[in-house]
Amino acid sequence: MLTLYIMKNAQRDRERLENLWRSLSLQDREWLRRRLLPADDEQTGAARPALSVTECRAAERWFEERCAGARTVRDRQARLRLWLLFLLLRYGGLRLVEALSLRPEDWDWQRNCLHVRGRPDRLVPLPLPLGRALHDRLEDPAFLAALASLPCDSSLIRRTLAQCGRACGFPAGLLSARSLRHNRARELRRHGLSPALVDAFLGRGRHEDAAPAAGMASLLRQRIQGEDSAPRSSARNTFSGRVLRCAPCGLACRVELITPGGLLLTAIITETSRLQLDIREGCRLAAQIKAPQVHLAGDGCPPPPDATHFRGEVEQLRSDQRWREIVLRLADGGRVCILQEDDHRPSLAPGMEAHAWFSALSVILSAD
Repeated sequence: MLTLYIMKNAQRDRERLENLWRSLSLQDREWLRRRLLPADDEQTGAARPALSVTECRAAERWFEERCAGARTVRDRQARLRLWLLFLLLRYGGLRLVEALSLRPEDWDWQRNCLHVRGRPDRLVPLPLPLGRALHDRLEDPAFLAALASLPCDSSLIRRTLAQCGRACGFPAGLLSARSLRHNRARELRRHGLSPALVDAFLGRGRHEDAAPAAGMASLLRQRIQGEDSAPRSSARNTFSGRVLRCAPCGLACRVELITPGGLLLTAIITETSRLQLDIREGCRLAAQIKAPQVHLAGDGCPPPPDATHFRGEVEQLRSDQRWREIVLRLADGGRVCILQEDDHRPSLAPGMEAHAWFSALSVILSAD
């Protein structure tokens, strides 16, 4: 009898909790989830596979191309809203419920910020180039209001992200709203932001006493909207990808990478460098090649057996009295720059197809 009494009470409590959960708004559900699972973002994010910068760019190109392929005004508006939501998840680190709750009046175009409502409210700064691009695309308030009025729910966003991940060749489940949020947090930490600032940006609310709210928001704007001024390499050509094979051979090591666009790239580095970078199959790497070390087929320089070959369309051609600079657009939308002396070279023109290559010994690998 006692067991039956306990089971009936437990069933009654579960029904009350279910009814209470259904009565809550999306914002209240998200707040309750955060209060009950305060360490969820940190603990689950550490074990989840990470998105690389190149993979995020590939996903962004997929959304842009999808918008360009719309045939009707309503279809274009629907695809633009999905593109906009992806960018907010990608660069704003928003939760899905927060992105879906945004209204036109929440945009602050002058400061390139979003007013995200919650407990507490917060101001989310966006990178300046992204803010300008969004303003140019959505500068008509009526158009932005039309986007906000289109039907869209979380299941549609999840299905679209899964479709994008399959189209880009990502592992199943890699591209999601949560992975984009964790990816943004990792990027900010790599840019040197403190845990308190990252938590303030994401709205975690664990460091309320670390700094006054106004000072925290000002510091976030300064750090995030100035992140593009970080030092960069002088190499014009950068590829990112995952290691397919890593074959040590004595003092040297042969590393093969596959990019999100499908380009198979070979690099030969020293075994010491491999150990320092901890290169293994499946890890992400960035490969850099200086423009003078990329060659065009037929320019009199025969490629070695380990060369990486690719084809592209001539997008830009410039020359002076000594040098010629060629920019090739690859099939995945990436670009490769070639710099060569302008003497007895094959004639090229914009729009022509060109075959180029670079040696495995000219590739510099670094952690992505």
